[in-house]
Amino acid sequence: MKYFTTRRADSNETQNINSQVAFYKTDTFIRNKYMTYEYDLHESKEAGRAEGMTEKAREMARGLRDDGVSLEIISRRSGLSIEEIKAL
Repeated sequence: MKYFTTRRADSNETQNINSQVAFYKTDTFIRNKYMTYEYDLHESKEAGRAEGMTEKAREMARGLRDDGVSLEIISRRSGLSIEEIKAL
């Protein structure tokens, strides 16, 4: 932990960490792969969130439909088409 706060490599283990960090910081291929990985991870999280929101909208629409709320109102509020609401 001392190495991470001081950045002084005063043992074999920390010298090894220090040299690996320096290598990965300068290797453009690895940096590009890491950036691509980070971007893909971000995109997949966003897609998952969007899918979750869509599922919540469907659940809400189904509940409102079952409670007798007008399909037009549900469609306006949920963003789902009337056909989609009927199919739930």
